[in-house]
Amino acid sequence: MYSKLRNRARGTKLALLAAIMLSVIVSPSLPGSAVPAYAVEESSSPSVDAYRIVAIGDSVTAGYELGFTEKSVPYGFVEQVYEQSLFHGNRTEIANYGVIGLKTNGLKRWLEAAAGGSDAVEASDVQEGLPDPRTDQLFAGTKQLRESLAQADLIVMTIGGNDFLTVVRQDGKTEAAAELKTVLENYKTDLLATLRLIHRLNPGAEVVIADQYLPVPTPYKIGNTTIYSFDEDIRQLLLDGVKQIQEILAGSAELLGNEGLKIKIAGIADGFAGNELGFTSIAKGDIHPNRLGYTVIAKAFTNAIWGDYRTVKPRAAGIPLSIIVKGTELSTPNEPLLMKGRTYVALRDIIDGFGAKLDWNAKGQIATIKLQDRTVDIQIGATTIKVNGKTLKLNADPAFIYKKNGAGKTYVPLAALTEGLGFQVVYRDTLKTIFINM
Repeated sequence: MYSKLRNRARGTKLALLAAIMLSVIVSPSLPGSAVPAYAVEESSSPSVDAYRIVAIGDSVTAGYELGFTEKSVPYGFVEQVYEQSLFHGNRTEIANYGVIGLKTNGLKRWLEAAAGGSDAVEASDVQEGLPDPRTDQLFAGTKQLRESLAQADLIVMTIGGNDFLTVVRQDGKTEAAAELKTVLENYKTDLLATLRLIHRLNPGAEVVIADQYLPVPTPYKIGNTTIYSFDEDIRQLLLDGVKQIQEILAGSAELLGNEGLKIKIAGIADGFAGNELGFTSIAKGDIHPNRLGYTVIAKAFTNAIWGDYRTVKPRAAGIPLSIIVKGTELSTPNEPLLMKGRTYVALRDIIDGFGAKLDWNAKGQIATIKLQDRTVDIQIGATTIKVNGKTLKLNADPAFIYKKNGAGKTYVPLAALTEGLGFQVVYRDTLKTIFINM
Protein backbone atom coordinates (compact mmCIF):
# COMPACT_ATOMS: atom_id res chain seq x y z
CA MET A 1 0.00 0.00 0.00
CA TYR A 2 2.70 2.50 1.03
CA SER A 3 4.98 1.89 -1.93
CA LYS A 4 2.14 2.07 -4.46
CA LEU A 5 0.89 5.39 -3.11
CA ARG A 6 4.39 6.79 -2.70
CA ASN A 7 5.35 6.01 -6.29
CA ARG A 8 2.21 7.77 -7.45
CA ALA A 9 3.36 10.91 -5.63
CA ARG A 10 6.91 10.67 -6.96
CA GLY A 11 5.88 10.49 -10.58
CA THR A 12 6.27 14.16 -11.41
CA LYS A 13 7.45 17.40 -9.89
CA LEU A 14 3.84 18.58 -9.99
CA ALA A 15 2.87 15.80 -7.62
CA LEU A 16 5.40 17.07 -5.12
CA LEU A 17 4.28 20.66 -5.51
CA ALA A 18 0.68 19.60 -5.09
CA ALA A 19 1.65 17.99 -1.82
CA ILE A 20 3.79 20.78 -0.51
CA MET A 21 1.46 21.96 2.28
CA LEU A 22 1.43 18.68 4.20
CA SER A 23 -0.60 16.61 1.80
CA VAL A 24 -1.70 13.22 3.07
CA ILE A 25 -0.22 10.60 0.75
CA VAL A 26 -0.12 7.46 2.81
CA SER A 27 -1.11 6.12 6.20
CA PRO A 28 -0.32 2.99 8.19
CA SER A 29 -2.11 -0.21 7.32
CA LEU A 30 -4.35 -1.31 10.14
CA PRO A 31 -5.42 -4.89 9.46
CA GLY A 32 -8.63 -5.90 11.16
CA SER A 33 -9.39 -2.63 12.89
CA ALA A 34 -10.33 0.93 12.11
CA VAL A 35 -8.19 1.97 15.04
CA PRO A 36 -4.55 0.91 15.36
CA ALA A 37 -3.84 -1.30 18.33
CA TYR A 38 -0.71 0.15 19.82
CA ALA A 39 0.77 -3.20 20.70
CA VAL A 40 2.74 -3.56 23.89
CA GLU A 41 4.57 -6.58 25.14
CA GLU A 42 3.04 -6.40 28.60
CA SER A 43 -0.13 -4.56 29.51
CA SER A 44 -3.14 -4.70 31.75
CA SER A 45 -6.73 -4.83 30.56
CA PRO A 46 -8.58 -1.56 29.80
CA SER A 47 -9.55 0.51 32.81
CA VAL A 48 -12.34 2.96 33.50
CA ASP A 49 -9.70 5.09 35.16
CA ALA A 50 -7.45 5.28 32.10
CA TYR A 51 -6.32 8.53 30.54
CA ARG A 52 -7.69 8.21 27.02
CA ILE A 53 -6.03 9.86 24.03
CA VAL A 54 -7.71 10.01 20.63
CA ALA A 55 -5.84 11.16 17.52
CA ILE A 56 -7.66 12.35 14.41
CA GLY A 57 -6.16 13.71 11.22
CA ASP A 58 -3.96 12.82 8.31
CA SER A 59 -0.78 10.91 7.49
CA VAL A 60 1.19 13.07 9.89
CA THR A 61 -1.12 11.87 12.63
CA ALA A 62 -0.63 8.36 11.27
CA GLY A 63 3.15 8.70 11.52
CA TYR A 64 4.09 7.89 7.94
CA GLU A 65 7.76 8.04 6.94
CA LEU A 66 9.34 7.63 3.52
CA GLY A 67 9.87 3.96 2.72
CA PHE A 68 7.04 2.60 4.85
CA THR A 69 5.26 -0.52 3.67
CA GLU A 70 2.08 -2.12 4.92
CA LYS A 71 4.22 -4.00 7.45
CA SER A 72 5.85 -0.90 8.90
CA VAL A 73 5.14 0.11 12.47
CA PRO A 74 4.83 3.89 12.82
CA TYR A 75 6.64 5.89 15.44
CA GLY A 76 5.29 9.35 14.85
CA PHE A 77 4.18 12.12 17.15
CA VAL A 78 1.08 10.21 18.32
CA GLU A 79 3.15 7.29 19.57
CA GLN A 80 5.46 9.70 21.36
CA VAL A 81 2.55 11.59 22.95
CA TYR A 82 1.34 8.20 24.19
CA GLU A 83 4.77 7.55 25.72
CA GLN A 84 4.85 11.00 27.26
CA SER A 85 1.52 10.34 28.94
CA LEU A 86 3.02 7.18 30.43
CA PHE A 87 6.05 9.22 31.50
CA HIS A 88 3.70 11.52 33.38
CA GLY A 89 2.28 8.64 35.39
CA ASN A 90 -0.97 8.20 33.48
CA ARG A 91 -2.56 4.83 32.92
CA THR A 92 -3.01 5.49 29.22
CA GLU A 93 -5.06 4.15 26.32
CA ILE A 94 -4.89 5.49 22.77
CA ALA A 95 -6.80 5.29 19.51
CA ASN A 96 -5.79 6.80 16.17
CA TYR A 97 -8.21 7.75 13.39
CA GLY A 98 -6.10 8.99 10.49
CA VAL A 99 -7.45 9.10 6.93
CA ILE A 100 -5.29 9.41 3.83
CA GLY A 101 -5.99 12.64 1.98
CA LEU A 102 -8.51 13.94 4.50
CA LYS A 103 -9.23 17.66 4.35
CA THR A 104 -10.74 19.82 7.06
CA ASN A 105 -14.10 19.74 5.32
CA GLY A 106 -13.92 15.95 5.13
CA LEU A 107 -13.19 15.68 8.83
CA LYS A 108 -16.10 18.02 9.53
CA ARG A 109 -18.46 15.83 7.52
CA TRP A 110 -17.30 12.67 9.29
CA LEU A 111 -17.82 14.28 12.67
CA GLU A 112 -21.23 15.56 11.59
CA ALA A 113 -22.20 11.98 10.81
CA ALA A 114 -20.81 10.76 14.13
CA ALA A 115 -22.53 13.50 16.12
CA GLY A 116 -25.74 12.82 14.23
CA GLY A 117 -25.81 9.23 15.43
CA SER A 118 -24.62 7.44 12.27
CA ASP A 119 -22.83 4.17 12.93
CA ALA A 120 -21.34 3.96 9.45
CA VAL A 121 -21.00 6.26 6.43
CA GLU A 122 -19.90 5.93 2.83
CA ALA A 123 -16.49 7.31 1.94
CA SER A 124 -18.02 9.44 -0.82
CA ASP A 125 -20.24 11.10 1.78
CA VAL A 126 -17.15 12.23 3.66
CA GLN A 127 -14.85 13.23 0.82
CA GLU A 128 -14.61 12.29 -2.84
CA GLY A 129 -11.46 10.68 -4.18
CA LEU A 130 -9.81 9.69 -0.91
CA PRO A 131 -6.76 7.53 -1.72
CA ASP A 132 -6.89 5.66 1.58
CA PRO A 133 -7.41 1.92 0.86
CA ARG A 134 -9.03 1.59 4.30
CA THR A 135 -11.81 4.08 3.77
CA ASP A 136 -14.61 1.50 3.81
CA GLN A 137 -13.24 0.04 7.02
CA LEU A 138 -12.60 3.42 8.63
CA PHE A 139 -15.97 4.98 7.89
CA ALA A 140 -17.77 1.78 8.81
CA GLY A 141 -16.31 2.49 12.26
CA THR A 142 -18.09 5.83 12.68
CA LYS A 143 -19.79 4.54 15.82
CA GLN A 144 -16.37 3.59 17.18
CA LEU A 145 -15.09 7.09 16.39
CA ARG A 146 -18.05 8.65 18.23
CA GLU A 147 -17.54 6.45 21.29
CA SER A 148 -13.79 7.05 21.36
CA LEU A 149 -14.21 10.81 21.16
CA ALA A 150 -16.92 10.78 23.81
CA GLN A 151 -14.60 8.99 26.24
CA ALA A 152 -11.44 10.94 25.42
CA ASP A 153 -9.54 13.01 27.93
CA LEU A 154 -7.24 14.36 25.24
CA ILE A 155 -7.78 14.78 21.50
CA VAL A 156 -4.78 15.53 19.29
CA MET A 157 -5.05 16.41 15.63
CA THR A 158 -3.23 17.52 12.52
CA ILE A 159 -5.55 18.65 9.75
CA GLY A 160 -5.59 21.27 7.00
CA GLY A 161 -2.56 20.52 4.85
CA ASN A 162 -4.57 18.99 2.05
CA ASP A 163 -6.83 22.03 1.95
CA PHE A 164 -4.03 24.01 0.33
CA LEU A 165 -3.21 21.71 -2.59
CA THR A 166 -5.06 23.93 -5.03
CA VAL A 167 -2.84 26.88 -4.12
CA VAL A 168 0.34 25.38 -5.55
CA ARG A 169 -1.50 24.15 -8.63
CA GLN A 170 -2.12 27.70 -9.81
CA ASP A 171 -0.16 29.03 -12.80
CA GLY A 172 1.09 32.24 -11.24
CA LYS A 173 1.51 34.21 -8.05
CA THR A 174 -1.61 36.33 -8.58
CA GLU A 175 -3.78 33.28 -9.14
CA ALA A 176 -2.14 31.45 -6.23
CA ALA A 177 -2.71 34.42 -3.91
CA ALA A 178 -6.38 34.57 -4.83
CA GLU A 179 -6.75 30.82 -4.29
CA LEU A 180 -4.95 31.04 -0.94
CA LYS A 181 -7.40 33.68 0.26
CA THR A 182 -10.37 31.46 -0.63
CA VAL A 183 -8.81 28.36 0.91
CA LEU A 184 -7.99 30.15 4.17
CA GLU A 185 -11.56 31.45 4.47
CA ASN A 186 -12.95 27.93 3.97
CA TYR A 187 -10.36 26.45 6.33
CA LYS A 188 -11.36 28.85 9.09
CA THR A 189 -15.07 28.10 8.64
CA ASP A 190 -14.57 24.33 8.54
CA LEU A 191 -12.12 24.36 11.44
CA LEU A 192 -14.52 26.21 13.73
CA ALA A 193 -17.32 23.83 12.79
CA THR A 194 -15.06 20.82 13.35
CA LEU A 195 -13.96 21.96 16.79
CA ARG A 196 -17.54 22.70 17.81
CA LEU A 197 -18.54 19.19 16.74
CA ILE A 198 -15.77 17.76 18.90
CA HIS A 199 -17.04 19.85 21.79
CA ARG A 200 -20.56 18.57 21.14
CA LEU A 201 -19.33 14.98 21.31
CA ASN A 202 -17.20 15.60 24.39
CA PRO A 203 -17.55 18.95 26.19
CA GLY A 204 -14.82 18.12 28.71
CA ALA A 205 -12.01 16.94 26.45
CA GLU A 206 -8.84 18.92 25.95
CA VAL A 207 -8.09 19.46 22.25
CA VAL A 208 -4.61 20.13 20.92
CA ILE A 209 -4.22 20.97 17.23
CA ALA A 210 -1.03 21.64 15.30
CA ASP A 211 -0.33 24.45 12.91
CA GLN A 212 1.31 23.63 9.54
CA TYR A 213 4.98 23.28 8.71
CA LEU A 214 6.34 24.15 5.27
CA PRO A 215 8.74 21.46 3.97
CA VAL A 216 10.16 23.62 1.15
CA PRO A 217 13.86 24.32 1.85
CA THR A 218 14.91 27.94 2.12
CA PRO A 219 17.30 29.19 -0.60
CA TYR A 220 20.97 28.65 0.13
CA LYS A 221 24.17 30.09 -1.25
CA ILE A 222 27.16 28.44 -2.84
CA GLY A 223 29.73 31.17 -3.17
CA ASN A 224 27.96 34.10 -4.77
CA THR A 225 25.25 31.93 -6.27
CA THR A 226 21.86 31.53 -4.59
CA ILE A 227 20.26 28.14 -5.12
CA TYR A 228 16.47 28.04 -5.23
CA SER A 229 14.76 24.68 -4.81
CA PHE A 230 11.32 26.19 -5.35
CA ASP A 231 9.73 29.23 -6.94
CA GLU A 232 10.60 31.94 -4.41
CA ASP A 233 7.45 33.99 -4.98
CA ILE A 234 5.27 30.97 -4.30
CA ARG A 235 7.42 29.95 -1.31
CA GLN A 236 6.95 33.39 0.23
CA LEU A 237 3.23 33.15 -0.44
CA LEU A 238 3.11 29.78 1.31
CA LEU A 239 5.09 31.17 4.24
CA ASP A 240 2.50 33.90 4.54
CA GLY A 241 -0.15 31.18 4.45
CA VAL A 242 1.55 29.41 7.35
CA LYS A 243 1.43 32.63 9.38
CA GLN A 244 -2.23 33.15 8.56
CA ILE A 245 -2.98 29.58 9.64
CA GLN A 246 -1.33 30.33 12.98
CA GLU A 247 -3.46 33.46 13.34
CA ILE A 248 -6.63 31.52 12.50
CA LEU A 249 -5.77 28.85 15.07
CA ALA A 250 -5.02 31.43 17.76
CA GLY A 251 -8.22 33.33 17.04
CA SER A 252 -10.29 30.15 16.97
CA ALA A 253 -8.85 28.98 20.29
CA GLU A 254 -9.72 32.31 21.90
CA LEU A 255 -13.20 32.44 20.39
CA LEU A 256 -14.08 28.86 21.28
CA GLY A 257 -12.45 29.19 24.67
CA ASN A 258 -15.16 31.70 25.49
CA GLU A 259 -17.66 28.97 24.56
CA GLY A 260 -16.10 26.52 27.01
CA LEU A 261 -13.81 24.60 24.68
CA LYS A 262 -10.36 23.64 25.96
CA ILE A 263 -8.09 24.22 22.95
CA LYS A 264 -4.32 24.45 22.78
CA ILE A 265 -2.04 24.97 19.79
CA ALA A 266 1.02 22.84 19.10
CA GLY A 267 3.35 25.15 17.21
CA ILE A 268 5.32 22.93 14.84
CA ALA A 269 6.01 25.39 12.01
CA ASP A 270 8.88 27.22 13.69
CA GLY A 271 10.66 23.97 14.52
CA PHE A 272 10.88 23.05 10.84
CA ALA A 273 11.82 26.50 9.53
CA GLY A 274 15.40 26.34 8.29
CA ASN A 275 15.58 22.61 9.03
CA GLU A 276 13.42 21.31 6.20
CA LEU A 277 16.13 19.05 4.76
CA GLY A 278 16.99 17.63 8.15
CA PHE A 279 13.47 17.03 9.46
CA THR A 280 11.66 15.84 6.33
CA SER A 281 12.39 13.59 3.35
CA ILE A 282 11.87 16.46 0.90
CA ALA A 283 15.30 15.85 -0.68
CA LYS A 284 14.01 12.43 -1.76
CA GLY A 285 10.71 13.74 -3.03
CA ASP A 286 8.55 13.17 0.06
CA ILE A 287 7.25 15.96 2.28
CA HIS A 288 6.56 13.86 5.38
CA PRO A 289 8.62 14.22 8.54
CA ASN A 290 11.41 11.76 9.22
CA ARG A 291 12.06 10.40 12.68
CA LEU A 292 13.71 13.65 13.77
CA GLY A 293 10.82 15.67 12.40
CA TYR A 294 8.26 13.61 14.26
CA THR A 295 10.15 14.23 17.48
CA VAL A 296 9.95 17.97 16.80
CA ILE A 297 6.18 17.62 16.38
CA ALA A 298 5.89 15.42 19.47
CA LYS A 299 7.78 17.95 21.56
CA ALA A 300 5.45 20.73 20.41
CA PHE A 301 2.39 18.68 21.35
CA THR A 302 3.87 17.50 24.64
CA ASN A 303 4.94 20.98 25.69
CA ALA A 304 1.44 22.25 24.93
CA ILE A 305 -0.11 19.45 26.99
CA TRP A 306 2.27 18.87 29.90
CA GLY A 307 4.91 21.57 29.61
CA ASP A 308 7.88 19.26 29.06
CA TYR A 309 9.19 16.37 26.98
CA ARG A 310 10.73 13.55 29.00
CA THR A 311 13.35 10.93 28.23
CA VAL A 312 15.02 8.16 30.19
CA LYS A 313 18.47 8.54 31.65
CA PRO A 314 21.46 6.88 29.94
CA ARG A 315 21.64 3.24 31.04
CA ALA A 316 24.80 1.76 32.50
CA ALA A 317 26.51 -1.08 30.68
CA GLY A 318 24.65 -4.35 31.14
CA ILE A 319 21.33 -2.72 32.06
CA PRO A 320 18.89 -3.74 29.31
CA LEU A 321 15.86 -1.70 30.31
CA SER A 322 14.73 1.41 32.14
CA ILE A 323 11.74 1.32 34.49
CA ILE A 324 9.36 4.22 35.08
CA VAL A 325 7.06 3.77 38.07
CA LYS A 326 4.21 6.24 38.45
CA GLY A 327 6.13 8.83 36.44
CA THR A 328 9.44 8.41 38.26
CA GLU A 329 12.40 6.56 36.83
CA LEU A 330 13.75 3.92 39.18
CA SER A 331 17.32 4.31 40.28
CA THR A 332 18.26 0.92 41.69
CA PRO A 333 21.07 -1.64 41.51
CA ASN A 334 18.41 -4.32 40.99
CA GLU A 335 18.35 -4.41 37.22
CA PRO A 336 15.38 -5.99 35.39
CA LEU A 337 15.97 -9.49 34.06
CA LEU A 338 14.89 -10.91 30.71
CA MET A 339 14.12 -14.63 30.82
CA LYS A 340 12.30 -16.74 28.22
CA GLY A 341 10.94 -13.63 26.57
CA ARG A 342 9.53 -12.34 29.86
CA THR A 343 10.61 -9.42 31.99
CA TYR A 344 11.17 -9.84 35.73
CA VAL A 345 11.62 -6.99 38.18
CA ALA A 346 12.60 -6.66 41.82
CA LEU A 347 9.32 -6.60 43.70
CA ARG A 348 10.47 -4.27 46.46
CA ASP A 349 11.48 -1.54 43.99
CA ILE A 350 8.08 -1.48 42.32
CA ILE A 351 6.07 -1.68 45.54
CA ASP A 352 8.05 1.13 47.17
CA GLY A 353 7.37 3.27 44.09
CA PHE A 354 3.62 3.02 44.75
CA GLY A 355 3.84 3.38 48.51
CA ALA A 356 2.35 -0.07 49.06
CA LYS A 357 3.02 -2.23 52.10
CA LEU A 358 5.11 -5.37 51.63
CA ASP A 359 5.39 -8.18 54.19
CA TRP A 360 7.66 -11.18 53.77
CA ASN A 361 6.93 -14.63 55.19
CA ALA A 362 10.34 -16.27 55.20
CA LYS A 363 9.07 -19.71 56.20
CA GLY A 364 6.45 -19.92 53.45
CA GLN A 365 8.47 -17.70 51.08
CA ILE A 366 5.38 -15.58 50.48
CA ALA A 367 5.40 -11.86 49.68
CA THR A 368 2.17 -10.14 50.73
CA ILE A 369 1.42 -6.77 49.14
CA LYS A 370 -1.30 -4.46 50.40
CA LEU A 371 -2.34 -1.59 48.17
CA GLN A 372 -5.67 0.23 48.45
CA ASP A 373 -8.37 -2.46 48.41
CA ARG A 374 -6.11 -5.30 47.28
CA THR A 375 -4.09 -7.85 49.18
CA VAL A 376 -1.91 -9.99 46.95
CA ASP A 377 0.08 -13.06 47.98
CA ILE A 378 2.94 -14.09 45.70
CA GLN A 379 4.77 -17.27 46.63
CA ILE A 380 8.22 -18.16 45.34
CA GLY A 381 7.98 -20.97 42.78
CA ALA A 382 4.16 -20.96 42.63
CA THR A 383 2.27 -20.86 39.35
CA THR A 384 -0.65 -19.12 41.07
CA ILE A 385 -1.14 -15.96 43.10
CA LYS A 386 -3.84 -14.96 45.56
CA VAL A 387 -5.79 -11.73 45.19
CA ASN A 388 -7.98 -10.92 48.19
CA GLY A 389 -7.90 -14.60 49.07
CA LYS A 390 -8.90 -15.81 45.60
CA THR A 391 -6.42 -18.06 43.79
CA LEU A 392 -5.56 -17.02 40.22
CA LYS A 393 -3.35 -18.80 37.71
CA LEU A 394 -0.27 -16.76 36.87
CA ASN A 395 0.23 -16.17 33.16
CA ALA A 396 4.00 -16.44 33.45
CA ASP A 397 6.75 -18.40 35.15
CA PRO A 398 6.78 -18.12 38.97
CA ALA A 399 8.52 -15.55 41.12
CA PHE A 400 12.00 -16.51 42.30
CA ILE A 401 14.84 -15.38 44.56
CA TYR A 402 17.65 -13.77 42.58
CA LYS A 403 20.96 -13.71 44.39
CA LYS A 404 23.58 -11.11 43.62
CA ASN A 405 26.63 -10.15 45.68
CA GLY A 406 25.44 -12.44 48.47
CA ALA A 407 22.01 -10.83 48.79
CA GLY A 408 18.73 -12.29 47.63
CA LYS A 409 15.88 -10.29 46.08
CA THR A 410 12.38 -11.40 45.18
CA TYR A 411 11.87 -11.06 41.44
CA VAL A 412 8.39 -11.29 39.90
CA PRO A 413 7.14 -11.39 36.32
CA LEU A 414 5.35 -8.30 35.10
CA ALA A 415 2.24 -10.45 34.75
CA ALA A 416 2.08 -10.64 38.54
CA LEU A 417 1.81 -6.85 38.68
CA THR A 418 -0.99 -6.66 36.11
CA GLU A 419 -3.00 -9.70 37.18
CA GLY A 420 -2.43 -9.30 40.89
CA LEU A 421 -2.24 -5.58 41.55
CA GLY A 422 -4.09 -4.35 38.47
CA PHE A 423 -1.25 -2.12 37.34
CA GLN A 424 -0.90 -1.06 33.72
CA VAL A 425 2.46 -2.34 32.58
CA VAL A 426 3.65 -1.21 29.16
CA TYR A 427 6.94 -2.04 27.51
CA ARG A 428 8.03 0.36 24.77
CA ASP A 429 10.75 -1.14 22.63
CA THR A 430 11.40 2.27 21.05
CA LEU A 431 12.75 3.43 24.42
CA LYS A 432 13.69 0.04 25.89
CA THR A 433 11.58 1.16 28.82
CA ILE A 434 8.91 -0.37 31.05
CA PHE A 435 6.17 1.95 32.29
CA ILE A 436 4.19 0.88 35.37
CA ASN A 437 1.13 2.93 36.32
CA MET A 438 -1.97 2.39 38.45
